[in-house]
Amino acid sequence: YHIIDLHKLILDEKIYTGRDESRDTYIADMERLKTRVAELIGQTPEGMDTILEGHISHYLPADAIIVLRASPIALRKRLGKRREYSYGKIKENSDAEALDVILVESVETSDRVFEINTTDMNLISVVKSMIEIIESLKKGKVPEEYLPGKMNWIDQVEL
Repeated sequence: YHIIDLHKLILDEKIYTGRDESRDTYIADMERLKTRVAELIGQTPEGMDTILEGHISHYLPADAIIVLRASPIALRKRLGKRREYSYGKIKENSDAEALDVILVESVETSDRVFEINTTDMNLISVVKSMIEIIESLKKGKVPEEYLPGKMNWIDQVEL
């Protein structure tokens, strides 16, 4: 697989229009990003699949979208271990997870959306699940166990 880390690409190639200081993030230049990603995909060897990785990957053209999910409580714990994440950033991310923000945005842009509950999974298990979804789709099969709508974490929104 050819994996494109969008966060790294945006920072390395300065594909942003500015910085949102209050949210502690850069503002991606989506038009330039789409152009650059298309160039990189065009350079991918024949027969190799490309995976776009990052929080904004669902805004880019794709054959399918796989949303990695985690319970907001587990997500708060994971993000809390990152020194660079403020309380506000952790809260924003965990509340967005509880409200299905990325999943909803994905379903609005694609009819081939899948989700993996990574709450109790290690990295190898997550990768295996992703490969299972990709390979099923390549065989013309829908991996129904990964269809969206099975997770409900609304009660974990932090007030």
